[in-house]
Amino acid sequence: MLIQKGFKYKILPTKEQEKVLLQCGGNTRFLWNYVLKLNQDYYKETGKFKFWYELAMSLPELKEEYPFLKISHSQSLVVVVRQFDKALKDSFRKKKGFPKFKKKLKLNDSFTSPQAWRLGKGFIYIPKVGEVKWKKSRSLRGKPKSITVSQDGNKWYCSVLCEYEIKEKKKKNKNIVGCDVGIKEFATLSDETVINNPKITNKYKDKLTKEQRSLSKKKKGGKNNFKQRLKVRKVHNKIRDSRMDFLHKTSSSIAKNYDGIVVEDLNVVGMLKNHCLAKAISDVSWFEFNRQLKYKCLWGFKHYIKIDRFFPSSKTCSRCGCIQDMPLSKRTFNCPDCGLKMDRDLNSSINIKEQGINTLGYSGINACGDVLLGTSMKQEKECLDNQANATRL
Repeated sequence: MLIQKGFKYKILPTKEQEKVLLQCGGNTRFLWNYVLKLNQDYYKETGKFKFWYELAMSLPELKEEYPFLKISHSQSLVVVVRQFDKALKDSFRKKKGFPKFKKKLKLNDSFTSPQAWRLGKGFIYIPKVGEVKWKKSRSLRGKPKSITVSQDGNKWYCSVLCEYEIKEKKKKNKNIVGCDVGIKEFATLSDETVINNPKITNKYKDKLTKEQRSLSKKKKGGKNNFKQRLKVRKVHNKIRDSRMDFLHKTSSSIAKNYDGIVVEDLNVVGMLKNHCLAKAISDVSWFEFNRQLKYKCLWGFKHYIKIDRFFPSSKTCSRCGCIQDMPLSKRTFNCPDCGLKMDRDLNSSINIKEQGINTLGYSGINACGDVLLGTSMKQEKECLDNQANATRL
C-alpha cells in the first residue's frame, strides 16, 4: 500500500532569509484573501463561483498588478489556488464550513513548494530563499515529494512530504476491543484497561492566566504587546505539544497492542455548545484522537470500526440488553433485570465492542474464543453445535 507521511524539522534562517520567508508567507495569505473576496463579490453579481481554472489563468495578470507577488515561487501561488478550490468544493459537500479570511496577527503563515527545492547536508534549499540551515532530528523515509514551510510565532519549520510503500498484512480478528472516551477518564477499553485523563490545560492554567493578564495591560500595536503575545503563544504551544505527545503515544499503543478497535461516532461540535463542558471536551481532543487511531490502524492493517452515534451504549446493559436512563452524575451501572453492577464506562465500552462486531458482520465466537468474520448461518449453527458437543464431553 502506498502512503504519504510528513516529516517536520526546525529550520534556522538568517535575518535576511527570515524577511523573505515572511514575505512569501504573507503573499500566500494575501492571495488566499484576494481570491476569497473575489469569489464573494462574483457570487453576489452572478450567483456563481470561480474555480481552479479561472483563478489559475488570472495569476499572471495579478502578478503585474501586485509586483510583490513575484517574490514568491510561482508554484507556491498555484498551490494556494488549488487549496482554495478544494476548500470551496468541500464547503458544498458539507464537510467543512465556507472558507474564511486569514489574519496576519496569528503569525502562522505557510507556503508549499512542490518543485525547485532540494535537500542538502545540513541545509534545505527553498526556492526564492536559498539554502537554509535545518535541524534534521530524524531520518526521512521514502521519496520526498514536496516541502511546506510554516511559521509558528518567531520560529520556522519545514515539513517534507514523503511517499513510500508498506507491505500489506492479513488482518487478525482475535483481539478487538471497544473504546469509550470520557472526561473523568480519557478512555476505558472493554478489557478493563483505563487510560487516565492528563488534564493538560489545568497544569498550565496559572501560567497562562498570568501571561494573558500581563498582555491585557499592554498597549495594542506596541512592541511590548507583540513581545507579550509571543509569551502567551509559547504557553499555548506547550499545551498543544504536550497534548499531541499524549495523543500520539496513546493511539500508537492501542494500534500496536490490539488487532482492532471500535469507537463511537461522537458529535463533538454539538457537545461543545454546552458551555459547562466545552473547555474539558476541547482539552481531551476526541476528534484528533480518533483521527490518529484511524490512520494508524490503516497503516498497521488493523480493524477500525466506528458505530452510530445514536446507539445507546451507556444506557444498555452489556449482559441482558436492558435499557435505562443514565444521567452523567450516575457513575455505576446497576441493571434492574439481571442485577449487573459495573462501572458505566466499562459497560459502555463492552456494548461498543459488541455493536462494532455486529457492524462488521461477525457472527459468533468459536471454541477457542476467536471472532468469526462473515460466517454464514449454517457455519454459525455448526460452530454452536461443536461448542455444545465439547461442553457435553
